[in-house]
Amino acid sequence: MNGWIAMLGKLAFGGLCVGALAASGLPARAEEPLNLVGTWKGVAQAVHRGTNPYRPGEQTGPSFSSATLEFTFTITTQQGNRFSGQSSDGKRTENLIGAISPNNKNGIVLDDDGQYLFTVRDSNTLDACYSHSNANSKVVSCYEWKRIP
Repeated sequence: MNGWIAMLGKLAFGGLCVGALAASGLPARAEEPLNLVGTWKGVAQAVHRGTNPYRPGEQTGPSFSSATLEFTFTITTQQGNRFSGQSSDGKRTENLIGAISPNNKNGIVLDDDGQYLFTVRDSNTLDACYSHSNANSKVVSCYEWKRIP
């Protein structure tokens, strides 16, 4: 009889542990990363120093150009949280590689000379910030990417 009581006690303790884990808010299974394959567009304004492929160096200090550039981002391949594709302003095309963070809320994209950090706002909108820095040029810009149906 004591064996049964000990076994019931172990089962009750195990049930409490499982219940505590379920109540802790830990997901039973991680969510799948957002499928980014498709076409995204964004209109950027930047502050830059020096000449870069998209903007001439007009002065020695920071340039706060009022001109906007529209970029198209085409994600062609995604495997899990990793993806690749291209970006273009209509004149110049760059290769992209990127990854979505384990929390599926943020990520990083590298192009030919810089990087984007992004936050997933919803399944059709990314908030992205671009930067690059080298001896001749520095650029920063934050803007949204919208999925194009």
